[in-house]
This record gives sequence, structure tokens and C-alpha cells, in this order.
Amino acid sequence: MGNETVHATRAIDAPADAVWAVVRAFDGAWHPDIVTSAVATGADGALTRRFEGSDGGFYAERLTYFSDSDRTFRYALTEGIEGCRDYRACVEVRPADAGGSIVDWCAEIRADSERLPDIASGTRVIFERGLDRLAADLPAVASPARPRRKKRAKTVRRKIDGAPWLSVLTTETATDSGPLVLFLHGIGGNATNWDAQIDALGTGARVAALDMRGYGESEPGLNQSRIEEYCEDILRVADSFDATRLILVGLSMGSWIATSFAMRHPDRLAGLVLAGGCTGMSEAEPEERDAFRAARLAPLENGETPADFASAVVDLIAGPNADAAMREALRLSTASIPAESYLDALTCFCNPVERFDFSRIGCPVLMMTGDFDRLAPPEEIRGVAGRIHDAILEDGRLPDVRFEVIAGAGHLCNLEAPEAFNGQLAAFLDRLLGAGQGAAGRLQQRQAEKRKRILDAALAEFCRNGFNGASMDAIAAAASVSKPTLYQYIGDKDALLTAVLQTGRDLLITPLETPDGSLVERLWNFSWTYADFVLRPDMLSLARLILGDAARRPDAAIAYHNAGPGKAFKGIVGFVGECVKAGQLRVDDVELAAQDLWSLILSGPRDHHLHFVEDTPDRGELLRSIGHGLRVFLKVYSTDPQVDLAALDERISRHSAEIGARKLEQA
Repeated sequence: MGNETVHATRAIDAPADAVWAVVRAFDGAWHPDIVTSAVATGADGALTRRFEGSDGGFYAERLTYFSDSDRTFRYALTEGIEGCRDYRACVEVRPADAGGSIVDWCAEIRADSERLPDIASGTRVIFERGLDRLAADLPAVASPARPRRKKRAKTVRRKIDGAPWLSVLTTETATDSGPLVLFLHGIGGNATNWDAQIDALGTGARVAALDMRGYGESEPGLNQSRIEEYCEDILRVADSFDATRLILVGLSMGSWIATSFAMRHPDRLAGLVLAGGCTGMSEAEPEERDAFRAARLAPLENGETPADFASAVVDLIAGPNADAAMREALRLSTASIPAESYLDALTCFCNPVERFDFSRIGCPVLMMTGDFDRLAPPEEIRGVAGRIHDAILEDGRLPDVRFEVIAGAGHLCNLEAPEAFNGQLAAFLDRLLGAGQGAAGRLQQRQAEKRKRILDAALAEFCRNGFNGASMDAIAAAASVSKPTLYQYIGDKDALLTAVLQTGRDLLITPLETPDGSLVERLWNFSWTYADFVLRPDMLSLARLILGDAARRPDAAIAYHNAGPGKAFKGIVGFVGECVKAGQLRVDDVELAAQDLWSLILSGPRDHHLHFVEDTPDRGELLRSIGHGLRVFLKVYSTDPQVDLAALDERISRHSAEIGARKLEQA
């Protein structure tokens, strides 16, 4: 085992924003060595890109960190490179002098010693070719499309019973399932602080904004609130919506509460959005906590109420771009807080019970802060985002962390810059709530089509030359793929034969595995599916070649049996056993009964056509054989032969009439 770092840097004669607009697309479609690519959202909400390289290989990489404002992302390889044990990479675009930009691309690789040099050199080539493309031919960047306006949601109040009872702002949504997006305000706010976000989300998701205890229309608690009680309030809201999973969106103190919830109930979270803070006073030294508490208690101790010092609070939290209307809205929000509620929240906030263990976070995280936020400055929140990312990695998991700076905003970035905030929030939520599956579906369809081409080509080659005479080069050429792609999709020649025959086995057994339909209907459908498959010219040819060469190459004959007829027979045995349990068949020996079924319906016609190559199967003769075979089988094994034989006779009569009508048309 060894480690190596690969690092590539390139100066690009284009502004950093223009380069980033291309590079930030995680599908990597701009890279010259990516043939096809699609990004899909996993069950945990993380983004994974699956792509085909120009070498014919298929790879998967997972995004672990992303920041538009810092123009950087990190990712980890999850599959595709043999012998690679750990592969973590980072791309960063930064401004350079004279309006250009610098792109840094690096990877930390841990791999088997004998494979490490090849993996490192291959990585270096990929990095350099990508940077060459950017430097030589930066794709034109279209202006981003404005998001479509979602249907406006009607906001309603809901009261959550309990002690204290709580009030939430929620919407009449188009869905009553999926995670609940729950907004948590800060010390100086209430649920209405999230109006712009609720309106932007529209009716496509379940959303609610909580008036925390003692705020807005929620009751205060009987005693001093503790963080455990805030977390219990969140659970009560979730239960009232029948939501097993939550996406918490917190602001300032609300972010601290959301992170505290993540420490206690990581299994309940599908996502975490932390704006204007995270750690609160949890990592502050005692002196810092005391100073923070004293500065905010002083007005209350002097007999003032939040209405008296609201303007001073606005001066502290507002950014320089907040206009008079925004400042007045912030002042009114703070002024409306009862002094008792303000004191209660402040006391809880300044007496944390823990230092956060970020490795406990088990969901995607989006962190945002205003670039003029004095309480949660970008440098601090960027550092916390990095610590969350690293803590999850050290715990042996792949993280999913995003960090963004909201330009021009102060502490309440969702209120001061709602359009920018909502854009980041909507992209995050769309991903977690299931958006983006279409591209993955298209890639899967292309891969399925390519796999079918390979299997069709392999079958044709096996039929011409037998197993040992078949050429992998010929199969690759006939399927219009490279030889590495052939191995990537299926494997070696043995795996190809198995895959070809497995396709036939699945086709044969499907009628028996279909739970709907009577015993006779399932037997009838199986019999004709079996006849149509095994009497195909290519399948007869393959069987002749394999069996004819069995004495000289017994391994090939055994492989053919195990992968094809043997597996199909096991399916028939399973079907007979299920029918015995269901009381439809009376059988002493399940395997012998399965052999009887298989032999009775088609052994004669198949044996004939294996030897008489020029003869074409006749549907009338097949009906005679299948009908007789099923009649004998049902007479011996059916628990209700009278009913089943009557149903079989009706099937035979109808099929005979169809064959006769078809012959008249052809005549």
C-alpha cells in the first residue's frame, strides 16, 4: 500500500467567475475524456456522478464539499479504479492578476503499491488534459436561466398541542409525504422571518416555520428552557406532521439549536441548513460567554425592554446594504419579543451543555453566512464547514458539505438578500427532495442499451464459433465498444456466457414467478415462452456447438449447463414447490415433478430440431406437444384436475383456432 499526491495548476486567460461557471458542473461534461456522464442523488441526498471515460471504463465519484462563493469543490472516487483504496480530489478556481484566473486541481491517492504509479500517472494525464481544454477552448457560458416561479403557497397557522403549545406557520402543499422542512429563527426573530423562503418554496414541499417557545404565537415554558426542550419541541412539530425525517433550516440561535438536534437525533435528519452560525457559545471560552451574556443583559437589568434597544441590535446585525425598509422590519421583529422570552433564550444560549462532535452528523449540510456578518464572519463559518467535512471523513464516511457566502448581507442573510439565499436553499432542497433523477435515468438507459449490444454480439459469436473458439475482440467489434468496455460491463468470456444464458433464464422463468394468474395460465405462458426461446435458431446452434464439443471441452459444457439449463431448472423446482405449498399441486418429490414438467412439454420437439437443422418449428405440432404434456402433468399432480383440465382444454381450443386463422391469412 502506498500514497501519492497529484497536483496540477494552470493559468487561464479568462475571469475566475467564467471558468468556475464551467468547472462547477459536477457532471464534468466539459472534460474531453468524459464520454457520457450523469449526476444522481443518492438515498442519503449526496450527489454522485457516474461517467464513461474515453478509455472505455466506468467510474463513480461522490461530491463531498462544494462552495460557489469560494469556487471550490471536493470529491471522492467510489468505484472504477482497480487497486485504488482511497481517492480524494479538490478543484479550486481563484482570481489572478490582469483579470485571469488560476485553476488548482489536486488528488490524494492511496492504492496498492503495484497499482499506485499507474493510477497517479493516469490521474495526472486526466488533470492536465482537462486544464488544457480550459486554457485552449473555454466553453461559452450562457446566462443562467431564471428559476421558474413556483406556485404561490397559502400560509396558514397550526397549533401544536402540548406544554407549552407551539405555533407554526405552514402551507397548504401539494404533498403530505416526504421530509418536513422546518425553519428555526434566531433570538431576535419569529416564524414570519421566513416568509420569503416559504413563499419561494411554493407548494412542492412540506414546510413549517416554528415560533419557538415564548416567541410569536407560541406559549413560553413554565421553567427556564434548556436545549433538550428545544429539541423536544422540534420532535413534537415533526410528529404533528407525521414526518419521520426533517430538514432543519436554522438562523443564528436557530442554527445552534439545529446542530444540537443533530447531535441527539441524527437518524431523524435528511438535511441541515445552518445560516449565520452553528456552534453558538458551545466552543466559546468562559470569559467570552460571560462578556456576551453581560453585554446583552445590561439593557434588561437597566429596566429596558427589547423595544427599547431594538435599534441598537439592528445596528449590530444589519449589513451596510440594508435599506431603511429592511432596517425597520428588523427593528420591529426585535421589538416584538417579550423581555421574558428574550432572557429565557439568552440564558439557554449562553449555557451550552456540550462541545459539538461533528462526526455525529449523518446528513448533507449547507452552511451560509453574510459577507458582512460580524457575529458569524465568513472565515469562522468556512472553518466550521471544513471541520464538519473532515470529522465525517475521519469517521470513515463520505461527507456532503456545502459552504456559501451571501454577498452584501449581514447576520440575517435570509432577510437581507432573500434572492441569493433562496437560490442556494432551493438547489439544496431540490436535491434532497428527489430532483435530478432524469439524467441518471438517461445514463442507465444508455448503459442498458450498450449491455444489450454486447450480449447480442456475444451470443452471435458463441453460435458461430462455440465457447472456446469465440473471440473477445470480435465481440467488442460487433458491439461497437472497446475491449476494456467489454470487460467493464460484463467481464471475461465465462462471465459473458453466463450473462447471455442468464438473460434467457430470466425470460423463461418470468411467467412462473408472476404471482397473478391461475395455475394453468402460468404453466401455459411458461410452456410457450420456453418453446419460443429454446427453439430459436441461435439457441439451437449454441446448444449444438457446446454439446458437440463436450467430450473435448467438458468445462465449457458444464459452464453452459450451470449458467443456462441448470438455473432454469432450479426456477421450475421453485415454482413447483410454491404450488405445493399453495395447495395447487400434490407432489411427493418436487424435483422429479419439475423434471416431468420440463420433459413432457417439449423434449421431443427440441430433440428433433437439434438434429434436423433445416426444419422449422410448426406451431400446430408445438401445440400438440405442449397441450399433451400439460394434460399429463395436471392429471398426475393437480389437486383439482377436473377444473384445471377444463381450463387447459379451453386454452388449447382457443390457441388452435388462432393458428388456423393465421394459416388462412397466410394462404
